[in-house]
Amino acid sequence: MKKLFLFPHFLLLTVLALVACDDGERGYNPSANPAVEAKAAELFEAIKAEDFDRVVLVYYEKFFSKLSSQEWVDDMKRLLAERGPLQRHILRRSQADTRFSGKFYILEYETVHTGDKRLHHTITILLPVSGGDMQLVGHKMTPWETNEG
Repeated sequence: MKKLFLFPHFLLLTVLALVACDDGERGYNPSANPAVEAKAAELFEAIKAEDFDRVVLVYYEKFFSKLSSQEWVDDMKRLLAERGPLQRHILRRSQADTRFSGKFYILEYETVHTGDKRLHHTITILLPVSGGDMQLVGHKMTPWETNEG
């Protein structure tokens, strides 16, 4: 009987040990909508290619209502100059929320740059209830500092 009691504890410890061995490069709740992730990937590929005309085209036109596209590109170039060229992007977290205007996907990415420098991106993509194409309506970039090294 004692062996049966210990087995669930052993199983739990084994699972926890395997989870602890994760490489840390995968998001822990990736998006269930591949098209949304493809839209974000389109943005990151344009950034990686430093094709800022294409970067601007990925955003929904009303994204630039408070800040001009040139000001946004200038801010992006400044952050990229500090961090270096984009090497890769990693989806860290995603969530979806339905509102009156449609379904919003909020994706959090980490981008890795030259010398293992990183940026944190929060991207909001809207699938309008009225139909039509998905819209990249929000993007916030901040330095991602790690305690490693």
